[in-house]
Amino acid sequence: METLLRKYLWAIDLAVIAICAIFSARATATVIETKLARGALPAKPAPRVASAAPQTVYGKQFEDILKRNVFCSTCPPILPPLVAADSGPPQPSAPQRTTLPIALLAIMFAPPPADPRWSMAIIRDTEQRSAGAFGIGGKVREATITDISETRVDLELSGRQEYLELFDKGPGAAPVAAPAAAAAAASSDPLAAELEKGVKKTGEHTYEVQRGTVDSLLGNMSALSRAARIVPEMKDGRAAGFRLFSVRPDGPFAKIGLQNGDVISAINGLEMSSPDQALMVYTKLKSASHLSVGLERSGQKITKEYNIR
Repeated sequence: METLLRKYLWAIDLAVIAICAIFSARATATVIETKLARGALPAKPAPRVASAAPQTVYGKQFEDILKRNVFCSTCPPILPPLVAADSGPPQPSAPQRTTLPIALLAIMFAPPPADPRWSMAIIRDTEQRSAGAFGIGGKVREATITDISETRVDLELSGRQEYLELFDKGPGAAPVAAPAAAAAAASSDPLAAELEKGVKKTGEHTYEVQRGTVDSLLGNMSALSRAARIVPEMKDGRAAGFRLFSVRPDGPFAKIGLQNGDVISAINGLEMSSPDQALMVYTKLKSASHLSVGLERSGQKITKEYNIR
């Protein structure tokens, strides 16, 4: 028996070891099951998934590329967004043809460097049937003259910019004659007949003029403006009167003894050295009974005398 035990002792040891292993495994399993039932073992945390950040979409325009930070793709733009520039106050509207019942008959334009106050405009009131000479700053009905150019007068009326064009009769004026009638009228001076019977030369430098002829001239300023071109004369930087250019031989200026190139320097002793004096003379023409016109012709001083009857 002892010999048999010695022979199979290793088998007994293996069996004991196996039984001990089984008991140890069962004990471990029991302990784990108990702790799991009680929640003692912490649950394994789930792996954190990084939230996807919104992807910035960059424009491909040249201005957008210049604003970016080329060293940091996630940084904000270097340059702030452009703010629309202030457009400023609203621009004034374009001038409109005046609604006043007036018409521009003639303009005496003083080109630079002459004082613009020498420019004058003959304007007719088509309702009151009266005409007058006006300078810059003058009042025509409710409007104020702001500028005078060669063919246009700018007005300011209740904050609005308006204008008058030369030979544009405007509202209330008589209709324009037909082309055939206009051509017939242009072929002869409309004042020729009136001048023939209304102006009489009584001496080398003296004349008699009928009152009706003066009224006809002042009432037809458009024809009078075509008879000659009147330009302010300046000497040594000072006004010296008005020079006549393009005087028509059969026109009203020639009929009263004036010639091309004459410089009218004084009327009734009043020197033509300012726009105000010229306007004053014009307003007195309708009521004057005698005119003494001082002029310079080819370096000589001449005085023309006109008796108005």
